[in-house]
Amino acid sequence: MKDERATMRSLPRELRPYERAEALGEERLSDAELLAVLIRTGTRENTALDVAGKLLVGFGGLRGIGEASLERLSEVSGVGKVKAIAIRSAFELGKRAILESRMKKAQITRTEQVADLYMAEMRSSQEQFRVVLLDTRSRIIRDETVALGSSNRAIVDPKEVFRAAIAGKAETVILMHNHPTGDCSPSRDDYLMTKRLISAGKIIGIEVVDHLIFGDNVYYSFFDSGDMQRLEGTAELSERAG
Repeated sequence: MKDERATMRSLPRELRPYERAEALGEERLSDAELLAVLIRTGTRENTALDVAGKLLVGFGGLRGIGEASLERLSEVSGVGKVKAIAIRSAFELGKRAILESRMKKAQITRTEQVADLYMAEMRSSQEQFRVVLLDTRSRIIRDETVALGSSNRAIVDPKEVFRAAIAGKAETVILMHNHPTGDCSPSRDDYLMTKRLISAGKIIGIEVVDHLIFGDNVYYSFFDSGDMQRLEGTAELSERAG
């Protein structure tokens, strides 16, 4: 059986990912080569480049890898937990860099702005609940993930929502969560949870200005639909939720 390191060294220098990155720049590398740089070493049978190629095929490309859980990535031969964490961390850094560049100094005046910023990230097979922190000029400070659920439910603790808001010195917040089914229609539980968080925000002094539910390339805005005003008032929930 071949030794992985010997196999990598047997490649011509101009074909090795590290050397290609140094000579040409990372932007010239293929997806497999960039992943191989993160993976670093493979197995006795496969080089890091081979493992990267199998990852891309097995998960259907970069998007699939980026959405894969730590457990699923760790199960791939040649990856393991440490490399899986490195891969997920690299994807997370990429997401944050893109989001930071898009939202920097942008004043949020329309629901569509928030939806455009987060649609790609919120399309996931796992339910997640995030809070977007806004300053006094309605500019995004950052967002925080406060709950992760199974394929269909994330349990939200109001203390976690407003702990993040207070730590971030937010003036107002926008709530966001996704429905892995792809249907963005709010459930009765969504209405009850939103009303509870609106009330908690009033006590603390941090206003909840909207709640977005993301589906498959669609979203529902509690503010645009008039639900925020109804939930802040005394209207019965049964008027909007069955």
